[in-house]
Amino acid sequence: MKCRFAPSPTGLLHVGNARSAVLNWAYTKKNNGKFILRIDDTDQTRSTKEFENKIKENLLWLGLDWDETFNQSNRAINYNSKIDDLKSIGRLYPCFETAEELSLKKKSLLSAGKPPIYDRSSLFMSEDEINKKINSGLNPHWRFKLDEGIIKWNDLIKGEVKFETKYLSDPILIREDGSLLYHLPSVIDDIEEKISHIIRGEDHISNTAFHIQIFTSLNSEPPKFAHHPFLTDQEGKGFGKRIGSLSIENLKSNGFEEISIINYLLNIGSSEDIKPETDLQKLIENFDLKNISSSSAKFSDTVLKSLNSDVLKNYSVEKVIDKIRSEINGVDIEKLWTFSQNNIVFLKDIEIWFKAIENIIDLKDYDIPEILINTAIENIPDEPFTYDTWDTWVKSISVKTGLKGKNLYMPLRLILTGKEKGPELKNFLPLLDRQTILNKFGKL
Repeated sequence: MKCRFAPSPTGLLHVGNARSAVLNWAYTKKNNGKFILRIDDTDQTRSTKEFENKIKENLLWLGLDWDETFNQSNRAINYNSKIDDLKSIGRLYPCFETAEELSLKKKSLLSAGKPPIYDRSSLFMSEDEINKKINSGLNPHWRFKLDEGIIKWNDLIKGEVKFETKYLSDPILIREDGSLLYHLPSVIDDIEEKISHIIRGEDHISNTAFHIQIFTSLNSEPPKFAHHPFLTDQEGKGFGKRIGSLSIENLKSNGFEEISIINYLLNIGSSEDIKPETDLQKLIENFDLKNISSSSAKFSDTVLKSLNSDVLKNYSVEKVIDKIRSEINGVDIEKLWTFSQNNIVFLKDIEIWFKAIENIIDLKDYDIPEILINTAIENIPDEPFTYDTWDTWVKSISVKTGLKGKNLYMPLRLILTGKEKGPELKNFLPLLDRQTILNKFGKL
């Protein structure tokens, strides 16, 4: 079996498109198939190599590899051959109406209470009439003639879907300037690559009705289709212009782990609970397209952050060392991870707690009892500090000062870390030495 992902390089890869990519990739891997990356760059005015490279970079960062990739812009000869075939059998016919004329026809039909379906007036033009218009300098756009009847398929997510062609306009496949719309090159490439399954957004459902007939007209069996719903915000609205903030590039720069994003996009809107899985192979094994809901799923930045935080908690120290080795120097990363791992959302947040080692506050700015400061200094345990040192030290301070609970712990946390909240301090002391503590208490 074969699946494909076909982005247009006209912008950054966002979570909506990335979800299609992840679903196709996981479905392919689950079924030991091949994953094809097709770059839909027939729109040469908007497509750029920079966006194409960034899309590929983001997919590889997520861990989505492909077995084959190609650009539609390199396949014009093949498209032209199939166009000639469709013209020869009467499935492509030239139309000469202007955009204004088509708009007037549509308004007229709507005012009469009729569906705004193209009336096929150009279909009945004689060859002489067509040639006269072309010779006069008019360039036609070309429509695909739909067969009458019902187009239906068993969608792998939506269930049975059907369209009556009498309610559909013959779709335009070729513009007046000769450029191709999405439909024709997409179908031709799917035939050429023997694509067996197409998983894409529900905005393509009506396109699929057209595509099924194009497949058939080219003597090919249509693939199996699955249309997943759009992602929405928490109010159930589309992302609209805010989608830029949800590009994979943006999520990456904000610090989200690639495994968190894949996990979320695979399971959002499904019947499965989203668990903080860190093994990509297990995510693939547990994936089932049947669990994807046919209703829209609400994308939550808060949920994704929570998932990312939980994923980090499950990272091995070896994985953490490999990821941050070059960014954190002069400290035992294993001890730093033990201290900070339960109090970070992003891996980069570990730097906050790394800086806490050298962080020093001005004690005069805080109302900290002098007896606590002096007693803490007098009772600093022997080095090296272990994970048991904190309990021993605090117990000694409490006995000699009578301070307990918040009155004891809050000032100590503030002096040691510079923060009023944070991870357990018993895991912080092993990162310090006597000299550092004396410095924090203003005694050096």
